[in-house]
Amino acid sequence: MLRRLRRRFVAVVMAFVGTLVIAMVGISYANSQASLDAIVSRSLDMALEQRSGGDGDKDAGMGMRHLPILWIELSYDGVKLGSNEPELSIDTGDLATVMGEVVSSDQGDGRLEGSHLSWRRASTLGGFRVVIADTTSIDEEKTSQLMKSALLAAIGMAVTFGLAEALACWAVRPVQLAWDQQHQFVADASHELKTPLAVILADTEILLRKDDGLGEGALRWVESAHEEAEHMRGLVEEMLELALTEDAAGSKRDNVRIDLSDTVERETLEFDAVAFERGTSIESSIDPGLCVMGDASQLSRLVKTLIENACKYAPKGSSVTVSLSRRAGMAELAVTNGGDPIPAEDLPHVFDRFWRSDKARTRETGGYGLGLAIAKGIAESHSGKIEVTSTAEAGTTFTVRLPEARD
Repeated sequence: MLRRLRRRFVAVVMAFVGTLVIAMVGISYANSQASLDAIVSRSLDMALEQRSGGDGDKDAGMGMRHLPILWIELSYDGVKLGSNEPELSIDTGDLATVMGEVVSSDQGDGRLEGSHLSWRRASTLGGFRVVIADTTSIDEEKTSQLMKSALLAAIGMAVTFGLAEALACWAVRPVQLAWDQQHQFVADASHELKTPLAVILADTEILLRKDDGLGEGALRWVESAHEEAEHMRGLVEEMLELALTEDAAGSKRDNVRIDLSDTVERETLEFDAVAFERGTSIESSIDPGLCVMGDASQLSRLVKTLIENACKYAPKGSSVTVSLSRRAGMAELAVTNGGDPIPAEDLPHVFDRFWRSDKARTRETGGYGLGLAIAKGIAESHSGKIEVTSTAEAGTTFTVRLPEARD
């Protein structure tokens, strides 16, 4: 749970701060691109304002704003009136393509695709003037700016992630301390309660076995005390198991290769008799050879809890379906039973500790409201996930997905 809390904290920080970092880098990149485009546009405009035949034209052709500029003046019937081609040469093929675009285009400017040439056209007294800029240096600067911006964004996101992780650890530390203390208290209390409960059970069993003239009323009290002590012992054992399961969420007690198919099949067979006594049956569909990494006893407890829960609430004459299959690299266990569906408002609380639906709040069905909480803890400690769906048509299905062990 605390790991999920830390991940959410980091995700929130990354969403806000990371977005701000990317936005700032993006704005800076966009401004630099606009500045470079402005240099090209200003160079073309200044070249258009020149007139052929003077030193100013020569300066414009060779270094207008540090961009090589070629200008050509044509009459309306296509006769060349002037140019600075001797001072600045452009590939003949590219020049022909540009001039073709100039003549055919309705626009006053453009760019030759696949090259570093931009052009602009303006009317003159005897025809029109065309200026062509070699933007190689500008395009290289744009590429350099893009790479720098991407690197800056990556560094910013990495720094943000590191700070978010550090802040998450700092913020969750008090919660972690309280969580650990709670677990320790539950474990210690469970251990401390086991001894007096064992004494009470032993004493009541002795009283029940001896015929020492206890009256019917006294005997009934002893039987009630014995029954309640048994119930409390079961609750203490469940609480201890839950504490151990949650303590193992970060690092499982065992991490060996487990044949989950064999585990599910074995537990299914064990509950055949239980289902028969309850007037139900179990149908299974188990893919062979599905293995996971984890703790054998915990996984057995997980499967047993789900099948037992399904058998407990399946109506007489119905069947419980147990399936194990491989889906997208995951071992998927699904246990389904019919009967009344779990109300939609109760579904989010099914895995809460000590939670039971109204129909289960009796001693007839047993349980302490911890079984599904333990099942969830086991699934998550094995890097898996457990979910529940419940409808009147499809019944109630508990689904567990665990990463399949790699060969």
